[in-house]
Amino acid sequence: MPRLSVIVPAYNAAATIIPAIRSSLRALPRDAEVVVLDDGSTDATAEEIGRIDDSRVRVLSRPNRGVAAALNELLSVTDSEFVARMDADDLVLPGRFRRQRQAVGAGADAVFTTVVTWGAGVPSLPRPTGIEPEDFPLHLLLTNPVAHSTLFARRSAMVDAGGYRSVPTEDYDLWLRMAVRGTRLRRLPLPGLAYRIHPGQVTASMSWRRSSWESAELSQSYSALAETLLGAPARRITSLSIADGATDADKRAELDVFSERFRSAAASHAPRARRALHRKLGERRSWLHSRLSDTEVSHV
Repeated sequence: MPRLSVIVPAYNAAATIIPAIRSSLRALPRDAEVVVLDDGSTDATAEEIGRIDDSRVRVLSRPNRGVAAALNELLSVTDSEFVARMDADDLVLPGRFRRQRQAVGAGADAVFTTVVTWGAGVPSLPRPTGIEPEDFPLHLLLTNPVAHSTLFARRSAMVDAGGYRSVPTEDYDLWLRMAVRGTRLRRLPLPGLAYRIHPGQVTASMSWRRSSWESAELSQSYSALAETLLGAPARRITSLSIADGATDADKRAELDVFSERFRSAAASHAPRARRALHRKLGERRSWLHSRLSDTEVSHV
């Protein structure tokens, strides 16, 4: 039994799947496998995968059911101690899995990395900043601070949280539920992935983003973490921006209450982490205020 399974859901990825898998294999530890699920592709994805002749690669195929169902199936057909994610259009950078395994060995339950973005103009290098486990849950109340395809986790941490659910942001939903359970989540500062940007990405769609903001299941996961960390339920800032029946004044007041509670919760964190949290909170406040018709900004 391999200790690590890298799971790769693939849908109509014929143009990118070969370099994605090969980059994973180059970085793969000896006791590991790559398991690809062709989720009912209508292009030549299956044929392209078939060109890879490597005993470390397993390929499954089934009718299309969506990414969350594909990921849960990949979890069910593997039994390794650790699970890593990879997308069919990204590239693994050298040393990624080795560094992540070391971080798990040092006490984390799920480890992510920063990413280099490419595919749209000049590649973008990240600010090399990590997020420690004690700070990660508060970051989740502001935004999803990690790319799904950089995940490396103990299988038990994912399964105990209930696995993936069929919601628009199945990864963020899982991180929220893991954080509520006290799972130690960490982001390493060095990039472990070249993350491809292209117009066909689901996450580039405004309708997809709005469906995430409207998701009742995701709202419940978020509110549960807010109650755990801030002492009271809360609404996502993105969801607040489209709240029906709430005036701009109502939204601003709700944001101010959230901000006060958030700063209070962050006060006990290390100075550097606290500054990063305050900076991100300021960015999210500015984003919401930019969407309000009344542009007056509160400084609470």
